[in-house]
Amino acid sequence: MSSAEVTEPGPTPAPRALPFLGVIVAAVLLGSAGLFVILAEATAPTAAFLRCWIAVVVLAPLAVLEIRRHGKIPPQALVIAGVSGAALGLDYVLWAQSVLDAGLGVSTVLISVQVIVFPALVWIFGGNRPGWLFIGCIPLMIIGMLLTGGVFGVDAAAANPTRGAVFGILSGILYGVYIFGIHHCRKIAPQYVVAPVEVGTIAAGVMTAAAGIALGGLDFDLGWDGWAWMLALAVCGQALSWVLLSISSPLVPVPTTAALMLLQPLSAVVLGSLIAGERLQPAQWIGAVIVAAIVWVVGGGPAALTRRRR
Repeated sequence: MSSAEVTEPGPTPAPRALPFLGVIVAAVLLGSAGLFVILAEATAPTAAFLRCWIAVVVLAPLAVLEIRRHGKIPPQALVIAGVSGAALGLDYVLWAQSVLDAGLGVSTVLISVQVIVFPALVWIFGGNRPGWLFIGCIPLMIIGMLLTGGVFGVDAAAANPTRGAVFGILSGILYGVYIFGIHHCRKIAPQYVVAPVEVGTIAAGVMTAAAGIALGGLDFDLGWDGWAWMLALAVCGQALSWVLLSISSPLVPVPTTAALMLLQPLSAVVLGSLIAGERLQPAQWIGAVIVAAIVWVVGGGPAALTRRRR
């Protein structure tokens, strides 16, 4: 057997792509969440509350099985899951109101500020500095978000675009905190996937309940269609998406995870245009294209293209 035969590299194993696929599917599912909020015709606090508590019920059996198999969750992971979950609950309320104020596509693009927040927190608390490619793309990320947010014009049908933009950015900061939290939980207790998500969802549910009371109460008179959309939101836009992200994100480089999560706003823009009848201005579409380009570059698109040419 020749040395060439021994050293010749084989094809990349398929399972290596699964974590990347998991992040992509999670991002697209999360991007569909705003559409469910609009179709359910629920108030922002009600949508956030039901999204969390229905997901708690869905995840509970799996979380119990996981704890029975592996024992109690480490206290540090519990604290991180609870604190980050509380941030997620506030994020949901702000974001749902942003959807109602500024539209599905705009609000979901604006929460892309998590793309900067998540790696920054990993850098601060973990010492892992993002690569120069990612850092260099940050200005373009900001430009893309500002354009899509309507700096140069917004949909005339938007109810309150300025408030929606502010709420969207604030929710993105809180969103980045939660993504960092579940990422760190998996680092501390890698055998737990569902249980930390369940703890975080309970904490988020408590926060949404408090917000609902503070903002005048919750309205559960949604009709059968509204409840069906809320169920879809809780299962697809909450339980399944966050479990997938909890499994996949520790296996993907942090900058790549952050960039792939930009598919969430991109899918929201497309869904908002095709289904919700939203009409984005040309500058907003340019911003969405910039976001897509950043996903491709930071996600390793040029490297993959070079490998194929070879």
